[in-house]
Amino acid sequence: MSKRKQIRSHYEWRISRLRENHDILDWADAESQAARFSVLVENVDPDGKSLLDVGAGLGDLASFLEQRKISVGYTGVDLLEKMVAEARWRHPDAKFLCADVFTNDCFKPGSFDVVFCSGIFNLNLGNNLLFLPGAIRRLLGLSRDWVVFNLLHKRAAHREEKYFHYDPAEVLAILEPLPCQMRIIDDYLPNDFTLICRKAGANK
Repeated sequence: MSKRKQIRSHYEWRISRLRENHDILDWADAESQAARFSVLVENVDPDGKSLLDVGAGLGDLASFLEQRKISVGYTGVDLLEKMVAEARWRHPDAKFLCADVFTNDCFKPGSFDVVFCSGIFNLNLGNNLLFLPGAIRRLLGLSRDWVVFNLLHKRAAHREEKYFHYDPAEVLAILEPLPCQMRIIDDYLPNDFTLICRKAGANK
């Protein structure tokens, strides 16, 4: 099965207006989803900035920011047409695109101040550690300033084979050659950590 088909088969059947948003996106609960968003706004002030939400799902980050009166130039992008259609229905005033930012030049380099990804590296696709450096390099190319993304932590008490859990030290080592300064936030959930990447040469 191709990587895209694997992602599609995991998520598409979950999309229903009878299910809670966090359940559609395969998060444990709404609180853990909000905790990941909080790490972003507590470590990178997105107010007044342009933000690309990669793997935007239903656009829950847009709702989170709006509820906290944080004004951003929001663009959400997702691989799944059905997910994008649902996000557009739920957020008619937000911008959503169906695209793969890792294989298509859908945006010009440096199009956004902040690029954020929540959960897009969670599924075990058989090549997670090989894919990650190139993926983050690509996201850095789209950003003028920050790339922020979260990963599942290897210390998680409950681990299923369909998900990939990362060692923070190993992730830092394989991403070390990238043109950015990185720091890890890992005190908000027991099974998760976030990397905050400040692009080299970004405005201070």
